[in-house]
Amino acid sequence: MATVLERMLREKVVINQNGRQKTVTKLEAAVKQLIDQAASGELKAFQVLSTLVRSVEEREVEAPSLNSTFDEIDEQVVLGIMKRFENSRRENPVKKGQANEADTHTQ
Repeated sequence: MATVLERMLREKVVINQNGRQKTVTKLEAAVKQLIDQAASGELKAFQVLSTLVRSVEEREVEAPSLNSTFDEIDEQVVLGIMKRFENSRRENPVKKGQANEADTHTQ
């Protein structure tokens, strides 16, 4: 489910902004629409936006980014590495008391 959601939020759409067409991700379009609705006085949109901002701020405090200039390609590479690492851990779990092969060669 998370992979499907992530893929769909990364899809590109064309929006009209100040009379000009602009290509953005669906996530960017949704956030822009939410911000615009909150700015126009819609209470529910403001509440959702406030919750989203708090959540993002909490995540930044818990895990500050290494480099805020990551572009989309860097992010995809990192996500791919993390997925491969997680898949590897599921396929080859290290049992308690068992040394990792790489650890035994460095000693």
